[in-house]
Amino acid sequence: MSAPDAVRHVPKPLSEAVPPVVSALVDPACADRLVLYLGAGVSIPPPASGPRGNQVADRLRPIVAELLGVSTADLPEENLESLATRVERDSPDRLGELRTRAAEAWAFRDMEPNYGHEMLALLLREGLSQAVSANWDCGVENGGRRVEVAIEGVSRDLDLLHLPNGALPLYKVHGCARRPETLVLTADEVDQPRLWARAKVQNALTAGTVVFLGLGTVGAYVGEPVRGLFELWVGETSSVRVIDPFGLSDAWSKLLEQHADAVSIVMDADDFLDDLGRAIVSRALSRTGEAARDLHGNEQQGWSAAGVSGHGALVAALSDIPADAVLRWWRGGVTNALDGKTFLFDRAGQIALMCVAQLAATDGGNVVATGSDGALTVRSSTRYFEIACRPQEHWTTVRQVARARVELRRRAGYYGPGASVTVAIAAATGAFPAISAPADIAGSTSDGPDVADGGSELLQIVRAEDALDGRLAA
Repeated sequence: MSAPDAVRHVPKPLSEAVPPVVSALVDPACADRLVLYLGAGVSIPPPASGPRGNQVADRLRPIVAELLGVSTADLPEENLESLATRVERDSPDRLGELRTRAAEAWAFRDMEPNYGHEMLALLLREGLSQAVSANWDCGVENGGRRVEVAIEGVSRDLDLLHLPNGALPLYKVHGCARRPETLVLTADEVDQPRLWARAKVQNALTAGTVVFLGLGTVGAYVGEPVRGLFELWVGETSSVRVIDPFGLSDAWSKLLEQHADAVSIVMDADDFLDDLGRAIVSRALSRTGEAARDLHGNEQQGWSAAGVSGHGALVAALSDIPADAVLRWWRGGVTNALDGKTFLFDRAGQIALMCVAQLAATDGGNVVATGSDGALTVRSSTRYFEIACRPQEHWTTVRQVARARVELRRRAGYYGPGASVTVAIAAATGAFPAISAPADIAGSTSDGPDVADGGSELLQIVRAEDALDGRLAA
């Protein structure tokens, strides 16, 4: 349970500077060359409040005593790995029961996801990292539900064969509490090579970067053979970073030797993922601004100039917003068929945001962004904006998806009373009706009066690509 004064991490706004050592990770992330290796430190921050040190071993010690028919005083073993090895030696037929009890020793299965868990889920959804976990808990998977992405723990090759359709894998090298039989407990099991998991992320490990996040010398549940782990996951062509709020442990320092200072990043898991998220979103916004300026350089039209000025106003409005909120809003209406693939850095994602920027500029006045998490809204002086993307689906189908998203958010109170909402649709098929067409046949729905201008349309659907050729210009 969380301490009474423990609070969830409060993310910094985009305007907060990101350390260069973290910003440098955006390039391997965009190139599918970033692997995040998760340790206990990821799940310790509240509200997850995962176990520290040997808390699991201490909780299981009386149970081990019962399984072996001895007193706890007869169990001098210091950690769970040693306790499990003792059970394997003295009563091997009870090892399966110990795995089951270990999976239940903490709130591993229904762990309340913390900020880091949800940010990891967002990064996996955006296809900007692959993740390997030494933890048994399901914090990342539960965080995925919060951001509407299916993430499935994979503890063995067999799990991959039964991966739910569309689910993204989280490679769990020490097993998963949802499948107690996969838990790694004994010394022999811990020392077994994790070749199956390494093979699955080999592409990212080639000339990539491995970030050991929240992983000290000793994991929370079982010992972590640091040297073997390092040699297994980091080859000659890969680079490595070790994130820990207390700096490098003696074991890491001895292993890294003269490279230790260049490798260590002293911060906790939530702060690191916050920084990484801001670096990624800031880069994506910058790339979109560059695309808008390039378009204006080619067109030199009033409507293309509006895209540039609108982008500037949009970035200014988002500067006070945390990265995770921007990630959710920008990608919130994107089909889950794209889970594991980038949208922010893809042409469709850029076009959709450029469309929003141009429309906001033509509305005049400032762009306003308010809210956090999944409740972020972006609006001009006259309307709110949303983004939807269903590649290669007909625009009429996407319209229904967009309408459902808007109505859901409207019922949740995200928009002002009677406010109009414009949804930019990117990568849809079919010829959109003209923006000036009647509401019953145009890319919009007639749901009642617009408080802003007295019109009749509360929901308007526009083809984002039309913003790039001036068709949406006022």
